[in-house]
Amino acid sequence: MSEKNAAQLGQLLRRHRHRTGLSLEDVALAAHLDKSSLSRMESGQIESPDPQKLQRLATVLDTEVEDYFALAGYFTPGGLPTMAPYLRAKFDASPEVARDVENYFSWRTSRSDVNDDNN
Repeated sequence: MSEKNAAQLGQLLRRHRHRTGLSLEDVALAAHLDKSSLSRMESGQIESPDPQKLQRLATVLDTEVEDYFALAGYFTPGGLPTMAPYLRAKFDASPEVARDVENYFSWRTSRSDVNDDNN
């Protein structure tokens, strides 16, 4: 994620927090984050926020996680969320399980018999 996107993500988080009327401490507590981590995210100092943290923030701030994922770079060029971060955030999958599922789908879609069925 670029510095510009980190700054944009931080501004969006702050706007959403202000919209809810919650303090930095309130949001951090509800999202199970350290207050200083949330402060660094809002100021654009964290360039690769954890997808699970973004999911928790979206829930607390009553917004769509896709907005945060887009700025954090967790989308493919086609506009879909990348699988591993999505699985980790949405289903609390471990990094290993998310990677295994991603590898399986990559393998499965690369097989010629799957591609031949679509013709």
